[in-house]
Amino acid sequence: MIRLTALAMTTIFSSTAWATHPGETHGTAQTLEEGQWEVGLFAALRRGLGNGMELSIHPLTAIKAPNLAVKKTIKEGEERTLAVRHSLTYATPLLKTLSAPGTGGILPADATIPQILVLDNRFLATQSIAENTHLTLSARVMLGLSIGESNWPQIDIPIALPRTAAYQDTIATAIGAQLDGQLTETLGYRLDVDAWMMPLSNGRWAVEGRAHLPWRPTEHFTAQLSGTAVVGEYAYGTNWHLLPGFDLIWGW
Repeated sequence: MIRLTALAMTTIFSSTAWATHPGETHGTAQTLEEGQWEVGLFAALRRGLGNGMELSIHPLTAIKAPNLAVKKTIKEGEERTLAVRHSLTYATPLLKTLSAPGTGGILPADATIPQILVLDNRFLATQSIAENTHLTLSARVMLGLSIGESNWPQIDIPIALPRTAAYQDTIATAIGAQLDGQLTETLGYRLDVDAWMMPLSNGRWAVEGRAHLPWRPTEHFTAQLSGTAVVGEYAYGTNWHLLPGFDLIWGW
């Protein structure tokens, strides 16, 4: 009986221990435990509610683009977890800010911005494929609702283009894969790729590949370096970009 109990505890520990550090559940079907908090310089503020549910909001954009997301586990096993994530964003104030004079010409100052609500829906499936190694597959559909007069150009900026396509053109979709694992006790890795399709936009596709190196010296802090390669179709043609990134994430 003791051996069976120990085996059961080991199985439970091995199936959940990978998701104990800040940032480790990002992009996966895993949710924060009840009462857990996370926030990063650029990552969302997240709160675990229990019963496989968490809420999140992006503090940096919340003033100009009010947003709220909920992720809910729909099936959890020892090696596989399934979840859905839904978010709602009111994008109009942010776009109006980007069209104001002196913001670098992201949008023309005379752009006409309608009232825009965007619903972002994701299905996530995370599978354990080896010790401390997990693969997540995702499917994503963004739906935009625009009310009122509209006259503003497509935002031909990498990363931003596919995520704002639904603001103007109703729909944007993506499929993705993410691999998480450990290199050392404190140094991990994350490799992910997303393929976007924007069927009603001038730029109809984009592929984003990322490599992350998260360093987790404690259970409550993660420092992460990353690099992103993007190739896609824009209104002016096909182009590619390389973008560096970093984040600091705290959990408690």
